[in-house]
This record gives sequence, structure tokens and C-alpha cells, in this order.
Amino acid sequence: MQTLCVPRGLGRRHWLALAALILAGGPASLHAQTWPERPIKMIVPFPPGGGADNAARFFGEKLGAALGQPVVIDNRPGASGNIGAELVARAPADGYTLLFANEFLATNPAVFKALRYDSLRDFAPVARVASSASAIAVHPSLPVKTLRELVALGKTRTLNYGSPGVGTGPHLYGQLIALNTGAKLNHVPYKGTAPAITDAVGGQLDFVISTAAPMVPHVQSGKLRALAVTGAQRSDQLPEVPTVMETRVVGDPYDVWYGLLSPAAVPAPVLERLQQAAAQVLQDTELKARLTKAGYELRTVSPGEFGNEIRRDLERWTRVVQQAGIERE
Repeated sequence: MQTLCVPRGLGRRHWLALAALILAGGPASLHAQTWPERPIKMIVPFPPGGGADNAARFFGEKLGAALGQPVVIDNRPGASGNIGAELVARAPADGYTLLFANEFLATNPAVFKALRYDSLRDFAPVARVASSASAIAVHPSLPVKTLRELVALGKTRTLNYGSPGVGTGPHLYGQLIALNTGAKLNHVPYKGTAPAITDAVGGQLDFVISTAAPMVPHVQSGKLRALAVTGAQRSDQLPEVPTVMETRVVGDPYDVWYGLLSPAAVPAPVLERLQQAAAQVLQDTELKARLTKAGYELRTVSPGEFGNEIRRDLERWTRVVQQAGIERE
């Protein structure tokens, strides 16, 4: 029970106003003091075993320990992440249902005509957990050794490139390269990263854009030639490969980020506790080692900066979809 201390001489009208103000904030304040009282559900809108799922499990284990309650991973795959995102957007805003998302929050609004959630209004950023570098790699039979040479070849004939699917970051990044350089690039969508890389290795594609980790063995064996990584910094997995910015062909870096968000209406004290716990966990030496060993890259930013990154990405991909004339689904 809260005790209300009223200064001497305070009039009845002022007393009532003060009491109303305190009582209005009382439930949220009390909820924050006791939260969490039960396990927290972390929705991962992808199947088990993928990049988002693995990062979520590593991070969720440590977050649960920091909060004193288990974090339960709930995989809800389907519709390019939209099923899980909608579930969290409509969940009670009590801090017990969270979303572990990746770049789909920025790409899906650009490529889907109708979504039942708003990536910016319906979610509050908690933490940017990790990212995965992406790379551009060609079949070794293609007579190019640099990204600049690839673009030059693409101005003389149409090149086919593969990605994990329509509307994914790699698909849109290829279109961004085409828009910025005038190269003729034809997109070939696949249902996931593995089949796209398989066809690139087999010579059915001129090049592929995808996360770097699955490409590394093929690059090391000479079955693929990596021309550039798309992030702002070189990848630890492919340290000899330049970034797209180093090549001076494209000025926009791109990587696949993974992060935690809550429903937007979660009480501020609960959100702040979540953000503080997440920030603490991201400094954990063991977690950093596990993520790095699994091929993730770490770059700590504030929740506000994470939110701004989502907004910038959404604006960029919307512009690319419009300028490239990509038909929205």
C-alpha cells in the first residue's frame, strides 16, 4: 500500500489534484517494482536453428538470468516474420511478451501492401543484440575480381544474382547497386540462403548476395570468389575482403541486424528495466564470446540509436522498392 504525504497548508483542490496524479501513476509504478513475476515469452518469428533463433537463444538465456525469470523462446515462423510481429504488436503491453526481430521490420513495410502492424509505432526498441555481415560473391568462372569489375560487366550484359528471397535485404541491396551504378542486374529469388549459395557454387548464378557465414567455406575452397562485404567494417570471417565503401562503388553499407523490441505501450518503468538489463547482458564476456564464435558481429548502441537505425532502413528500402519498380505483394 502506498502512503501519501501531503504538505501542511495544501488546499483541498490541490490535494485532490496531487492524489489523482499519484494514483494515475501508481499501478504502473507498482507493476514495475514487481516485474517480472513470471517467465517472459520471447517471440522469434523464424524457425529454430536459423540466425535469428540462435542469437535469441544465446541472448535470452543471459537476459533471463539478469531479470531473475526464465526467458522462453517461442518460434512463430511464417509470412516473412509478419505472423510473429503481429502477435507481439497485439499482445498485452505488460512486458511479458517480447519480439526478437531482424531486418524484416524495415523491409516488409516496403514490400507488403498491407500489414497488421506498424514497425515504428507498435514497437519500442530494447536492444540491438548483434548483426551478421553479408557478402557479394561470384562464381570463379566469371571474369571479375572486384566489385567495380562486376558492375562494369553488368553494364555490358545482364547478370543474374541470387538472394534468400523476394523482399529480403540482399534482394533489395542488389537493386540498390543497380540503381546507383546503372548495372543490369536480374534478381533470382530462392527460399532461403542455402539454395542460393548452392546454385552460385554450381554456376547457375553469376553472383549471390547473402550472409557471409555460409559462404566462408566455399570462398576458402575457391568455389566462390568474394568481392565485397556489405557492412561498414570488414568482417572477421572474411578479413581480406574489402567493404563496399572501400570499393567506392556503393556508399550505403548494409548488414543483417538482430534486436529485441517490446510492444510500444509497455509502461516506461518496465521498458527502462528491460533496456538496462539488456545493456548489462550485452557486456557479458561469455555472451560476447558465444556470439562471436557463432559468426555474429557486435556493435552496442543505445535503444534510441537502434530505433533510428530501423527508421533509416525502412526509409531506404521503401525508396529502393519505389525506384526499382518492385511490385509489392
